Amino acid sequence: MKPRHQTLAAAGTLALLAIIAAPRADAAPAATVAALPIPVRPAKHYHFELITKSNASPYWLAVRDGADAAAKKFGASVSFEAPASGLDLAGQIGMVNNAVTAGTDGLILAAQNPQALLKPVKSALDHHIPVVTVDSGLTPNIADCFLATSNIGAAAALAKYTATDLMHGKGQYAIVDFNHTASTGIARPRGFMLGMKSFSGIKRMGPIQYSQNDVSTGLRIATTMLTQYPKLDVIFGANDRAALGPAEAVQRAHSKVKVVGFDADLGEIAYVKSGVIQASILQSPYDMGYYAVVALLDKLAGKSLPKRIATPYFLLTPKNLDTAKATAAIRQYAPNYQPAG
Repeated sequence: MKPRHQTLAAAGTLALLAIIAAPRADAAPAATVAALPIPVRPAKHYHFELITKSNASPYWLAVRDGADAAAKKFGASVSFEAPASGLDLAGQIGMVNNAVTAGTDGLILAAQNPQALLKPVKSALDHHIPVVTVDSGLTPNIADCFLATSNIGAAAALAKYTATDLMHGKGQYAIVDFNHTASTGIARPRGFMLGMKSFSGIKRMGPIQYSQNDVSTGLRIATTMLTQYPKLDVIFGANDRAALGPAEAVQRAHSKVKVVGFDADLGEIAYVKSGVIQASILQSPYDMGYYAVVALLDKLAGKSLPKRIATPYFLLTPKNLDTAKATAAIRQYAPNYQPAG
């Protein structure tokens, strides 16, 4: 079973996204989506609720597209709901509580905060509503299944590439994160710093700065960094919004500082093409949404689920941008993406 048969290469998404997230400190040993049985179309029409951290990023829209595709294939339906801002924790908690009260058949959740969503998710489970978390999970993981990239592992791999290929083992870097409460916002800087620890000639400059998912805030932060640290070599942006601000700052200043990040939208792809963004970890948001629906259907059919499923990631660079693997990875975010030429 391979979503987007036509838009992804024939080998399938999992084969093409070549760098697989190894289990790291942010997760117990994880299965892959191959561990999920192919659902049988249920006799009952199930309706699921998908609640992500915000509706302001192509990443979450790709998760929605994947969930919609699986629901259509297997005779279910999915409603998408998300706060306008990734900072509206109360709004997201209210959405989960409302879904439980309305009696949804299943819940797919990307938690804004790994502890604050425990109570509403426990309420869902107490009401016999299966819960699958995607991208950003709960601590402890009380959901029926959690599908995500190994954020520490992926960020550490990005750091190793940055240190060896971009910095040649010496220099300075700084971090722009998107927030300090989401599990991904905690894990990615931790993984990046962990990867950099092996290089004694590389130093982190200043504390982690937080853009709060606002590109203009990231622009302001990075502009200050460029002045404050004149020997800076690299800025790591921990998600798409956190990378775009620094990329714009570097471009405006005609700086030689390199930006590396997580995720992609077409704006980021343009920065990769121009060489401002030198590397970005691309996840599998479409597949997260698709297989979250598969997991819910399997759970409702009485099948056992892996507690955690590691989804693949791909390290995009200007050097591999025009490859088939890169195209497949980018199409997880932008299904109509066509490489140049």
